[in-house]
Amino acid sequence: MSKTLDLEKIKTTIEGITGFPVFGTDIQKDELDANESFFLYYEKGPIRKADSGANQFLRDFILMFVTKEDAEIDEFALILELPKCGLRFRNTEYEFGKIASTEQEAKLSTFYFHQALIICQ
Repeated sequence: MSKTLDLEKIKTTIEGITGFPVFGTDIQKDELDANESFFLYYEKGPIRKADSGANQFLRDFILMFVTKEDAEIDEFALILELPKCGLRFRNTEYEFGKIASTEQEAKLSTFYFHQALIICQ
C-alpha cells in the first residue's frame, strides 16, 4: 500500500494557515470548552475506487472547522496548501445549528479531501 499520511505535518499546516488548533475526533470536553473555534479531522473516511487504475483507491480525509464565534478562515489557502501534505480537495459543506444540550450556536464548515492509495498485490 502507498505511504500513509503525515498527520503532524497536516496539523501544523492547518494551524499555520488559520491560527486555530486542530484535534482528532477524540477531542476532550475541556478542549471543546476552551476553544471558540477549532478544527476536527477524521483521516479514515470512506474508500472508493479511483477511475485511473485497477489497484488505485481514494480514501476520504474529513476536515471540519467549528466556530462558536463566527470566525472566518481562508478556505482557498487550505485547499491550495493541503495537496503538499498528500490531500486532494473534493468539496465543502456548511451547517449552522446549536451544539447538543446547549444554547450555543455554531457554524460548521466541512472540507472533504482524499488521499490516493495504490494497493500492491
